[in-house]
Amino acid sequence: MTSVVAAGNPHTAEAAAAILRAGGNAVDAIIASGLAAFVAEPLLASAGGAGMMTVAPPEDAPAVVDFFSAMPGLGGTPDPATRDFRAVEIDFGAATQVFHVGRASAAAPVALAGLAEASRQFGRLPLAEGVGPAVALAREGAPVSEESAEVFRLLWPINVLDAETAATYSSDGAPPAPGTRHPMPALADLLEVFGARAAAPPKLRGLLLDAFGVAAGGSLTEEDLDAAVPRVTPPRMLELGRWRVATSPRIGGRLVGVIAKRLAGEAAVDEADEVLRVAEGCRAGHRAKGGAPGLGSTTHISVIDAEGGAASMTLTNGEGAGYCLPGTGIQLNNFCGEEDLHPGGFFTLAPGAPLPSMIAPTLARSDEGVLALGSGGANRIRSVVAQVLQRVVAGDDLESAVLAPRVHAEEDAVWLEMAERRDPAAVLHRLHAAFENVYEFPTRAFFFGGVHAVLARHGRFEAFGDPRRGGATRIVRHH
Repeated sequence: MTSVVAAGNPHTAEAAAAILRAGGNAVDAIIASGLAAFVAEPLLASAGGAGMMTVAPPEDAPAVVDFFSAMPGLGGTPDPATRDFRAVEIDFGAATQVFHVGRASAAAPVALAGLAEASRQFGRLPLAEGVGPAVALAREGAPVSEESAEVFRLLWPINVLDAETAATYSSDGAPPAPGTRHPMPALADLLEVFGARAAAPPKLRGLLLDAFGVAAGGSLTEEDLDAAVPRVTPPRMLELGRWRVATSPRIGGRLVGVIAKRLAGEAAVDEADEVLRVAEGCRAGHRAKGGAPGLGSTTHISVIDAEGGAASMTLTNGEGAGYCLPGTGIQLNNFCGEEDLHPGGFFTLAPGAPLPSMIAPTLARSDEGVLALGSGGANRIRSVVAQVLQRVVAGDDLESAVLAPRVHAEEDAVWLEMAERRDPAAVLHRLHAAFENVYEFPTRAFFFGGVHAVLARHGRFEAFGDPRRGGATRIVRHH
């Protein structure tokens, strides 16, 4: 008997594997992995953020645990003159981008409540056992990976807005270097309480209102925290050949379905024709978006357990608000400061309105087996999840499907990886005839997300973590 895990960091993957060895199911494992991501991937996932999990218990209907945030302000909105809301310019080398952060950029976090609800409804082990790997990791400090070090470097201007936030990750005021450890004892203590109560520690409510409430220049009110509860809902379902696919009921899942349907069927024999076909499919997804945007920094985890149960979860914290909840090591999200989430302008969405999300944790089943996948990558999520899904459904092995060069397209622009193209000149010629702007990446790129996926097909188990975003896997043999 075998279980498989794919995630964005070795420690995140190992946390899931430890719970599987202890007798947990796929949901127990993915919860433990998500909690470990709060330590090992802290700028991509946080107890101060949100996410979504798609679950398929063995021999049972799939479901989605939706723990994504809503627009704050149900208890009243602050005077704009008192909002702590500011722009920070981030230099990506070839370009700069402005992010909006500060206390008013934070929406009510739902991550801990969502993980507790998933444990309650679909888990096997007590949550107190599931927090163990993350607690140990937080007390020791997770070695910073190369990928995490680069994310820290890019987003450090946000993290130094608050001395406590910077000190949570670094002892010298500089972005942490690869291999360095920084223990997070306050987070470890908090996660232990979370595990024992199987609910968010009561003190968090007061801290949120004190540090991110209207009186502090934030946006959160008592009513927003009362409304910040997860929902268990049916997934969006679609058929791809013999595979029955379950994905997010929000905009991200709908667009994955639009693109996957466009990509279904025989691939073109000519490479340039096939790349154009994929680009046109991605553009169809963009046109179906209807103005709904997607989020920024994200990470993904996929698990299949030995009984055939599967879980797929995507977590996000935006770029972070730049401020921690005092004494916890938890940085809050900046969902109210994400330009893509607010096309009509900041603070124009109605209080309580669900924030649109492009995340799309996805599961697929057929007589052949079960597949779990998803990705980080903002508005590229819809394109890359659909492309990998289509390749696996067509019969590709998992590694080939994930490593295949990717394409993403919007209205007048297309982005593509050029690595391993057989006839790059012909590919570019075909795309330039159909798109005004063509952006080439010479190698596999972080830009195209990280599809961490697992597959059990015909009795063979596969796991593949996308090297574009530090992917790691674990295979657990049960005796």
